[in-house]
Formats: sequence, structure tokens, C-alpha cells
Amino acid sequence: MIIIYLFLFCVVPVAITVINIKNLISKKKIVPRIMVLLTTALGGMFYAEFLEFCNVTSKDWNEAVVEDTFHSVISHEFLPSFVIIAVVGFAGLFIISHIPARSLSPLVAAFSIAAVILGNVLNVLLAIHVVGLLFPFLLLYHLNLLLLSVQHINEQILGQIEIQEKRMMNIESVWKLKLYSFLCNVAHWNIFAFACIFPLAAVIEIILILIGQGADGAVKAFTMTADWTFSTQTPPPPIEYSGHYLCTVAAGGHKKIVKPLRTGHRHGAKILVNRQLMVANAFEELVAEKMPALHKKIRRFYDRHGYPLSRLITTPLRADIVYILMKPLEWFFAFILYLLCVNPEERISRQYR
Repeated sequence: MIIIYLFLFCVVPVAITVINIKNLISKKKIVPRIMVLLTTALGGMFYAEFLEFCNVTSKDWNEAVVEDTFHSVISHEFLPSFVIIAVVGFAGLFIISHIPARSLSPLVAAFSIAAVILGNVLNVLLAIHVVGLLFPFLLLYHLNLLLLSVQHINEQILGQIEIQEKRMMNIESVWKLKLYSFLCNVAHWNIFAFACIFPLAAVIEIILILIGQGADGAVKAFTMTADWTFSTQTPPPPIEYSGHYLCTVAAGGHKKIVKPLRTGHRHGAKILVNRQLMVANAFEELVAEKMPALHKKIRRFYDRHGYPLSRLITTPLRADIVYILMKPLEWFFAFILYLLCVNPEERISRQYR
């Protein structure tokens, strides 16, 4: 599994980057259309996985998160603003990369290039926004989007110029000849594409206003967050989980594995609670009631070894492993509770209230 992960998250991103650089500087391209799909789709999945690996949650700035984790990169309230601009940018990239210049009108080509430029503004802002987590392989995704954009914008402009030059040969009208000559200039083509950004941005802004995002929705998608470069919000205090290794497991593991149920309170601090933690605490409570002398010895042993162990659970994967290893003990605790308690579920559910 380690070898597979190293291959997927190290070798594949570097290989994709090398191919995209070669396609940019070389006339002989390596499956350019497939590379666009592969880079955007596969790279996007890697990006999301890497954020999860770095303990980035889906919680907004006003929700408490556990220690050593991060709030959502983009505000959920203004996520539509971010998504709309991203979709427009990717749509423009797919149009100019999959449809040859001979099949696109100059206006459609110009608006598609404008969409790609607008999308890359968002791309650069996102890269700056998450700069604290920009390890090399996360930065590669932003870099590859720029490489693809430059490559296909350049190819589309050159293709459009070539078409206009061929049309100029059959033009007799002086004013038409001047117009086509204007369009054949690469610098003017760039100006044309940039000019198209403003009406495109205006349309997007109108759409955002109509769906209730506001004219500044794209800006607030970044600013209405916590923990990141453009964040302006102050989050609530983090949920504590250190000092108790089952608390660490409940709060630090992947949700699909450790299955946190709710928040609870321990020594005045808010913690995340799952069933394994509640069952263990209910069993300890039962032992304290029935055999207080034994409970003191167990508690002394746990306090001595539980905290050092919790310091070793520093990643979601380690928390998952501890959770799985503790499963047989959890089942044993539950068996004893159901054997000796009249209402075992009531005892379990009241823990950490």
C-alpha cells in the first residue's frame, strides 16, 4: 500500500507535470487532449485527498474543530461563487483544447480564452490562499493548470491567426483587409481576449447576484474563512482531545472509520465523542461502582500510559489503526455492560454529557 501511495501521489504528479512542460515547449505533443482531462480530473482528486491528509475539514469558520486540524478552505455559504467561476474557467479550457481553431469563430475563441484567464485568476488566488499547505506536490496542480492554459491559449491564438491570414488572400475590400490584419496580430488578439473578460465577468456577477451570492461573492468565498491567507474570521476555540488516547482516536481519525457521534465535555473542555469512547467510559464507570479498588489501579495504569500513547497518534491513519485494534476490547466492554446493567444503553449514552 505504501508503494502504491508513493506511486500515485509522487510519481504520477511528477510524470504529468513533465509531459505538460514538454507539450508546452515542443511541437510534437503527447496526447494533449487526454492530458487536459487527466490533469484536471486526476489532479483534482489528488488535491482533495492531500487536503484531507493535511487534516483540512469541511467545517466553516464558525464551527469548532479539533486540535491540529483546519477549517474549510472555501466558505460554504459562498461556495457557489467559487464553483461558477471555476466551471467557467474549466469550460473555456476544454473548448480551446478540444475544438480546433478552424471550428471556432473568433468571438467564441476570444470568450473561451477570457474564461481561461478568469479561471486562472481564481487558480492563483487559491494557491496563495492555501500557501500554508503548499507542499511541492500540492503546488504542482496549480502549476499544471497554468501550463495547460498557456499551451492551449497559445495554440488557439496561432490557429486563429493562421485562419485569418488564409482569408486575407481572398479579400479585395480595403477595410476588411485592415480588420483581418488587425486580428492577425498576436498582441491585438491578446488584447481582444482580455477585453472579453469584462463582459464575461459582468455576466457572472449578474448570475451571482440573482442567486443571492452578491457582487462580492467570489471575494467572500475566500475571506469568510479561518486559518488561511485571505481569511478574516476568528474561529471558536479548538476542541481538545489530547491526554486521552480514545479521545484522540474519536477526534483525530477519519470520520468514516471512527464515526464521531457528537460533542461532549471532559474536564470542562469540549471533545468529540464516538461510541467506542462512550462504551469504554461507561465500562470504567461500572467498574468504579462495583470494584472501586480495582478501578483505582486501572485508572492509575491508564493515566500513566494513555497520555504518552495519545502523543503518538498524530495522523488520522494512526487514529484509525488504534480504533480498529480497540474494537475487540470495545465488544468485551459492551458485553459486560449488557451482562451487569439493567439499562446499558442509557449508561452509555449519558457519558460526557
